[in-house]
Amino acid sequence: MIRVREVIVCEGRYDKDTLSQAVDAVIIETGGFAVFNDREKLSLLRRLAAARGLIILTDSDVAGFQIRAYLKGAID
Repeated sequence: MIRVREVIVCEGRYDKDTLSQAVDAVIIETGGFAVFNDREKLSLLRRLAAARGLIILTDSDVAGFQIRAYLKGAID
């Protein structure tokens, strides 16, 4: 199992379950578009990005692109 220092951000529960079988890391799911209205999760992601760095893994579809673009714009 690969150990990853950065926090991995993925779209949903099934993505998180699959990733947790391959990597030893903190994995946080966005809940899809729910992240757009979840200020607490965004605040958590900002703190984690500053402390450990983020790896954003989303699907290569329209929804994944929108979530990835939102997080890239909202987090330094």
